[in-house]
Amino acid sequence: MTGLILFIYTLVLLVLFFYSIHSYVLIYLYIKFRKNKDKKEHEPGLMLKEYPDVTIQLPIYNEKFVVRRLLNSILMMDYPKEKLEIQILDDSNDETTEIVQAMVKEGLIKGFDIKHLRRGTRNGFKAGALQYGLNYARGEFIAIFDADFVPPRDFLKKLLPEFQKPDVGVVQARWGHLNAEESFLTRSQAVGLDNHFVNEQELRNQAGFFINFNGTCGIWRKKAIIDAGGWSGDTLAEDLDLSYRVQLKGWRIKYRGDVVVPGELPEDADSFRIQQNRWAKGTFQVGMKLLKDVLKSDLKPLVKYEAIVHLTGHINFLAMLLLGIFSFPIIYFKVEKIVSESYYIFASFFTIGAFGYPILYFLSQKSFYHDYKKRWIYIAGVIAYSMGLTISNTKAIIEAFLNKNIIFTRTPKCGGVKTTRYPTEAKSLIPFLEIILGLYILFTFFYALYNLQFILLPFLGAYGFGFLNLGFSSIKDKFIFLKPQEVLCSRENS
Repeated sequence: MTGLILFIYTLVLLVLFFYSIHSYVLIYLYIKFRKNKDKKEHEPGLMLKEYPDVTIQLPIYNEKFVVRRLLNSILMMDYPKEKLEIQILDDSNDETTEIVQAMVKEGLIKGFDIKHLRRGTRNGFKAGALQYGLNYARGEFIAIFDADFVPPRDFLKKLLPEFQKPDVGVVQARWGHLNAEESFLTRSQAVGLDNHFVNEQELRNQAGFFINFNGTCGIWRKKAIIDAGGWSGDTLAEDLDLSYRVQLKGWRIKYRGDVVVPGELPEDADSFRIQQNRWAKGTFQVGMKLLKDVLKSDLKPLVKYEAIVHLTGHINFLAMLLLGIFSFPIIYFKVEKIVSESYYIFASFFTIGAFGYPILYFLSQKSFYHDYKKRWIYIAGVIAYSMGLTISNTKAIIEAFLNKNIIFTRTPKCGGVKTTRYPTEAKSLIPFLEIILGLYILFTFFYALYNLQFILLPFLGAYGFGFLNLGFSSIKDKFIFLKPQEVLCSRENS
């Protein structure tokens, strides 16, 4: 049994080391491109020479709290009305539809070409809605916004000039955060997303690697979508799927980090878990679908390496779960001298990989915020919550591998409004498993502390916080009922 545990633990260390080394690749790219970034910030950007026809697609499903805010921002877009088509792709089965109908009337009165499209089905989920709208779209370019984002007025004018380069198929803007200050959870999410856009999207883009459309806040060349085969609903990451198919066809995706579109972060544990579960499952599905095509292509080896890391990186959650489960026996073996000290010297080498991503998170905060030195606690939060998600995301990966449960579960959004609700995830066993594993990790933490095994204490502390915080938050949300009437959040629902 000891040998089997050591074998699995070593394998886990190797997997985590492989993916964590990628963080040092990004740190190298950050240093390499930093000077070029400073120069480009002072260079004049491309100007829009003419106004092409643009279709704005708004895929929505039961978004009664945020759809009005979204449509108001679209109707304020600074772009010639005669060149603009607005498609509201509405699959809702609640009062969202009535809100949309009223706003469509307002838009028509103001002279907009605005259409309320209902399929009468959710086949293909978001991908199905986008493809349905594409069949009727008159625009040469397709801008897409999810319901919880608020695009700036000059969005189209800033991004469309990039399409003057004929090989650009997609232009992606950066996400901002409407409610980052709401809680420790939202602040930690903001740090994680900042890192994704600064140190993944931007650096990969600059290095010539594949990047992805993030599902919202971007513009597509209609011709590129058609050339790549259109939207497909056979994965839960339709945006990543089409992004890779487009790039395999030779189109480029351009990232514009200087254009920021603020969006709403999940405010509770269940919503956060739902979102991350869908992203993990969808990404792994795309990996199983397209990675073989990437590897068989004539792309450069480094591009293929990046694609492997990008599409299979969620395996880290399975590895981190096993690392947590085996933490106690590994420490016990050392305390009781069951395993040679040389094994632990060997294992300690792999801790090198643990420092890369915290450094990247720090660099992303330094890029955006003057008070970045005070944000280290939220960097710890990102790491802790990532560890806490290991049970849920491992389930997602297994379901993806078995091709099970391909159902698009939307991330709940409150749009500044709190209501009585019954979280879906709290009805499952996952929060209870998180609490059980969190208590196990907490026991391991004190066992290690008592026996002066200090090297794993930071990891165990992060594991314990992540599991217990997510688990207890879900249980709390299940049993604490807010007043039946809607109560405004601290921010305005504008």
